[in-house]
Amino acid sequence: MERVIIIHYHEVALKGNNRDFFENTLIENIKKSLVREDYSVVEKRYGSIIAHLNESADEELARSRIKKVFGVANFAFGFASKLDLATLKNDIWAHLKENPIPRTFRVTAKRSNKNFPKNSQEVAVDVGSFLYEKFEGMAKVDLKDPKLNCFCEIGERNSFFYFKKEKGYAGLPVGTAGKVLSLISSGFDSPIASWKMMRRGAKVVYLHFHSYPYTTKASVENVKAIIKKLDEYQFGSKAYFVPFAEIQKEISVKVHASQRVILYRRFMLRIAERIAKKEGIKALVTGDSLAQVASQTLDNIFVISQAVSMPILRPLIGDNKNDIIDIATEIGTYEISSQPYEDCCSLFMPSSPETHGKLDMVLQEEKKLDIESMINDALNNVEIFKIDD
Repeated sequence: MERVIIIHYHEVALKGNNRDFFENTLIENIKKSLVREDYSVVEKRYGSIIAHLNESADEELARSRIKKVFGVANFAFGFASKLDLATLKNDIWAHLKENPIPRTFRVTAKRSNKNFPKNSQEVAVDVGSFLYEKFEGMAKVDLKDPKLNCFCEIGERNSFFYFKKEKGYAGLPVGTAGKVLSLISSGFDSPIASWKMMRRGAKVVYLHFHSYPYTTKASVENVKAIIKKLDEYQFGSKAYFVPFAEIQKEISVKVHASQRVILYRRFMLRIAERIAKKEGIKALVTGDSLAQVASQTLDNIFVISQAVSMPILRPLIGDNKNDIIDIATEIGTYEISSQPYEDCCSLFMPSSPETHGKLDMVLQEEKKLDIESMINDALNNVEIFKIDD
């Protein structure tokens, strides 16, 4: 019996004429996630993807990696058998006979090969009757909550069986929805915003603003660690690190203190838009959550957004902090974001930032600044960080 991973998807199957593109991208991402020496081939079957494992494959490592491939709704480690019901039953029993007899069991069958002589229900009854005899009546059939569920799938060239499905994150394969530029800090929110965009199929490029040497490099190092963790979900990442302290100094000297935060954010978006256009990116991403801090009130979101013409996506806009923390804990960014750091947001902060910004007042304040020169100076000192796929 050959070990396999049977991988199922949901949303990808609804893509109509574009389905091949989504399926092929999902297959490529699965290949990138697995260790090349662990599998012989990853192939598309009707409604599923099968990864054929080598004998030496590390199942636990494969499990942790497959779970992180967006587009995978569920997956199972199982076995390939022949397209023959007698062989399938004997292979199932060869796997089960050394284990204790379960108190209850059921057989769940699925037939994608319509030429197979028995339908799904008939396969389930046949295999179930066979197992009932092998269990010598000591295991009862329970269709609702069985201790053992034997899944059988009848494909075009093979049959497969397994006993446990494991959930993936579903969504869409990374790379099917274009690229976005995510403004990322080493806090909790923006990494989760990036992760959510990956889950919708976007390839994420990152942009981090720092105030070194006026602050330590802790935020930069934390962000690099976060990007490495997030890269487990998208396989190849690029980040721009932009010095922002000089812009903050200029604003703090020339602009009314209450308007500083709004202007900081507007400059960040302007710089982000320049980088996005260079990368061929059509949307920006931020970690804004409505009314969480001063810059995220509706009035300020409106005023800040007017600095650019590019769409700004805010996947956390309706999320509570606890929701964000829960995801951060699950995907492994929580511990990194919990580390102490000083980022550019902690520098030159006013004691009473404006929470209900007015565009005409902000535009009047910006007339005091040489916007183009300030942006160009920052862009001339960009550093790029890459992780190859």
